[in-house]
Order: sequence, then structure tokens, then C-alpha cells
Amino acid sequence: MKTILVLSPHPDDEAIGCGGTIRKHVTEGDAVHVTFLTSGEAGGDQPGLGPLREAEAAAAGEILGVKEIEFWREPDGRLDARPELVERLVRRIQDLSADTIYVTHDRDMHTDHQMAAVLAFRALISLSTGAAATDPVPVVLMYEVWTPLQELTHIVDISDHMQLKLNAVRAHKTQCDIMPFDAAIEGLNRYRGEFHSWPGGSYAEVFRNLDPSMRL
Repeated sequence: MKTILVLSPHPDDEAIGCGGTIRKHVTEGDAVHVTFLTSGEAGGDQPGLGPLREAEAAAAGEILGVKEIEFWREPDGRLDARPELVERLVRRIQDLSADTIYVTHDRDMHTDHQMAAVLAFRALISLSTGAAATDPVPVVLMYEVWTPLQELTHIVDISDHMQLKLNAVRAHKTQCDIMPFDAAIEGLNRYRGEFHSWPGGSYAEVFRNLDPSMRL
């Protein structure tokens, strides 16, 4: 059994970007933990949106079979990979003995998504060469949400899990009421399946490896 940590800048990024892969890990017996860096409180005009989006995230996690979720409640729209947050992430990775980490990619158009990648990168550097060096160093894979990846290093066939993924995306109702994220990601995953997952099924999620040799 592997231990998986998903870093999601906002509630819904986890389901949109790697919900099918999360479910695949669960069906294979892996323990999936999700850390929401913000509560997405700036994602609409509703009062009390942060707690509401946290509740939606919990519902989505239940659909996917996530073992544990937590909220760090960093400011939505102003995520900063400051040293204290990097240290907190390093501790989290070590406490879980995480084998694989998923995070939004560094070239995503959303600045919080970019900063989440920087946060993971700095934690990875610390785990690779710093005082907190860990052996083995976890694999870090970046997923796509707002901006499709241009360079792909991992492709995961999620055809068997696409319906549950869509159910999880739809659990983020406040966001799907603003934009049809379910339809959008179904189209992208269908494209990835047809163009990149061969031999494989009709739907796929794609990732790019993050390693300490990169320059972010």
C-alpha cells in the first residue's frame, strides 16, 4: 500500500485535476490524503463561502474514497510559499511517509496554482538535500487545471473512474454553478485519452514530473 498526498490550492482542484487518479489509487488499496491550501473563499460572492467550499470538498472526498482531508486556510488568491509553509509541508510529508505527491503545475495561469508548485518544489529540495533529507524522496507529479500541460511524463487511464470523478467535481456545486467544470474536464480528459493514452481507455489524466533539478 502506498501513501498519497494531494496538494490542492482550492477545493475543486483535486477533483478536476486528478480525481480519476485519486480514485484509481483508492481502488488499488492506497491511502490518499488531501491538503487544501486555501478554502477557496474568494471563489464567489456568497457569504460564508469558505466553510461551504470546505463542506463541498468533504463531500467530494467521500465520493472518491479519500482517507483524510485537511484545510490549511491560507488566503485565497494570495498563496505564498513562505519558509514557514514550506516547513509545514515538509513535516506533513514526513509524518505521512508519503510515496507520491500531486500538485498543480508551475505554468498554470492561476497564481495560487503556480505557488503551490513552488511550495512543493521547495519542500522537495529540503527533503532531497537539506537538514530534513529523506530517503527515499517522494515522487512529485504536477496536474493540470486551468492551463493544459505542454510536457507530459505520466499518463493515467481513468476510464473506469470517470463517472465518479465527474460526481466529485459536481460536489463542488458553488463552482459548477459559476462554470461547467464537469463538462470542461470531461472534454479535456477525453482528449487526453484519445491522443495520449494508447493503448488505453477513452479518458486519461496527465502529469509532469517535478524534481529538484528543475528551475521554478
